[in-house]
Amino acid sequence: MKRTSQTTDDALDVVSRGKKLAYALCLVVALGLVFVYALQRSFPDFIYTFSNVVPPFIAGAAVLSSFFALRKYWESFGSRLSEIWLSFAAGMILWFLGELGWALYTMVLGIEIPYPSIADVFWLVGYVPLFIALLLYIQLFQPAISSRMFFGAAAIVAGATAATFLTLMMPVLAGASEQDFITLSISFAYPALDLALFLEAIIGLLVFTFTRMKSRVGRAWHFINSAILLNAVADMSFSYFTLEGTYYNGHPQELLFHFGYLLFALAFYVHSREL
Repeated sequence: MKRTSQTTDDALDVVSRGKKLAYALCLVVALGLVFVYALQRSFPDFIYTFSNVVPPFIAGAAVLSSFFALRKYWESFGSRLSEIWLSFAAGMILWFLGELGWALYTMVLGIEIPYPSIADVFWLVGYVPLFIALLLYIQLFQPAISSRMFFGAAAIVAGATAATFLTLMMPVLAGASEQDFITLSISFAYPALDLALFLEAIIGLLVFTFTRMKSRVGRAWHFINSAILLNAVADMSFSYFTLEGTYYNGHPQELLFHFGYLLFALAFYVHSREL
């Protein structure tokens, strides 16, 4: 009996050390990214290359983390957990392909700002499996979702929508006549899809935080919510800066995308360690 207890304690200790290492690694990478972008005026050519080559690797970390979670929770085709984590992995793969596509446009084809491009197809399609993953996950706890909880989540998303729309998307509307229909549609598609994901994620966070369903998984949902919110602000600010003609490869705004991928990677890892 003592040996079994000791084995359990050792396993928990390994998990705890693993999570602490993951937190530390993400923090170091995040601070390193901030440091590099802060030096862009001194090394503009390096920053141009860095901002196009590095994103696929950061997105790849999120893909790898989703694979680890998928491997842990995989049961069989048709299993709800398998469908959830397969969808998460598919979404991350498509976003990785979007980052890779952007890098190929800039570094191989010499197109400085490929927007819109085939990369946007991968990014936009990637929202579909992510939306499915969050929806299937929330459905597991549907009995715990009250109307008050749903409207509370809707109010949070509405507030975030109003704040970001007034500060970032109004200028896009003001300059709508200067953009073609496809560019304008894509500029609004990103934040709309981001906020749809955010609504789902907020509902899940409320379930795991304020009901009897709450558990250690709530920590992973905090990271998922933060990642989605950062991605939404990043998409809207990207539309704003491109409209203003002030966006360039290496713009500090790119940090929001990088941090979003890091948080997704951390969320998937933490989730796989908590259960």
